[in-house]
Amino acid sequence: MKRGALSVVVSVSLGLMAAACAPAKEPKQAAAPDPTEEGASNESSSSSSGGGSSSSSSSSNGGSDGIIVPPPGGASGGGAAPAKAGAKGEAASVSSLVAMQDGLKWGMSHADVIKVYTQTGGVIWKDYDEKLAKARVGPEMTALEAERETQKAAFGRSFIEFKDTPTGYDATGIKSEYTYKNREALMWVQRQGKKRYFFFINDRLWKMYDEVPLGDSGQLGKTFVEAVNLMNGKLGAAGRIQGADAAKGINTTTVDWKDSGSHLRLVDRSGERIVGVVVEDNGTLNSLASLRTNKSEDPTAIDPTIAAVTKGGLSDPNAAQPAGSAKPETKKAPPKKK
Repeated sequence: MKRGALSVVVSVSLGLMAAACAPAKEPKQAAAPDPTEEGASNESSSSSSGGGSSSSSSSSNGGSDGIIVPPPGGASGGGAAPAKAGAKGEAASVSSLVAMQDGLKWGMSHADVIKVYTQTGGVIWKDYDEKLAKARVGPEMTALEAERETQKAAFGRSFIEFKDTPTGYDATGIKSEYTYKNREALMWVQRQGKKRYFFFINDRLWKMYDEVPLGDSGQLGKTFVEAVNLMNGKLGAAGRIQGADAAKGINTTTVDWKDSGSHLRLVDRSGERIVGVVVEDNGTLNSLASLRTNKSEDPTAIDPTIAAVTKGGLSDPNAAQPAGSAKPETKKAPPKKK
């Protein structure tokens, strides 16, 4: 066979082999949009508590890219179908969220909560048990005991009521979680790598808000999507995804679940490298309209008295009139006959 003919045969054979090896469909990752947030290109795929992976990029308007829906029964099976909203647009129903309350009960007073955390054998006391067990008798143990007492005292002093005076919390990510002049209050504690806020109305505990850091060693993963996947797997249900909607009071992407007594939200605060984990009492949540009788005032609003006076609009009688807007001349009455 001549060299030219041999080259043609080889070229044809290679072309057929390449066509046979080509994928039938475009890979899913090839169709995914490029990361739009700083650092998104470094985010790795996430897995829920039973296995399965997904893209860790999250859409700021409530997109569900990468969120895994666990199969019936609770264990995550790795199906990468997008999460769906709960029935009739409601939060996804789960069997129980009691574990999210960490032993606290809705309706406790702030004094009750302080007691649970600061009493001998309480939450903060137990946090130091392991440290003290390893500490040497003497200055080291004394320093730890003093640190424990300082934290207990600081927790009690953190209680603040939202009365008439603005607070520093208005400049934080929890500013939409309370109102003024409605007998609302909060207190907080920093422990186990996260900050927890306790919210009260009429001195009754009704909401807890954890600020959980996102990162390689974060309790809920590196990204908001990873946090959602972990919670989906833990609860055995795909949470309802809602994008930011000012009309509904939703400031950022939120995913939620509920049981018969409580409502759970994951709040996307990725810009602060935080995910908000909020659990709240359903009864209080459904009664907020009647509990918050004093509405927020708009500092830019016009005073009602001025608004009433200017309702028809203001006009300058000495101002130049536009063409065609001059008042018609009134005809003089004819002189009376003598």
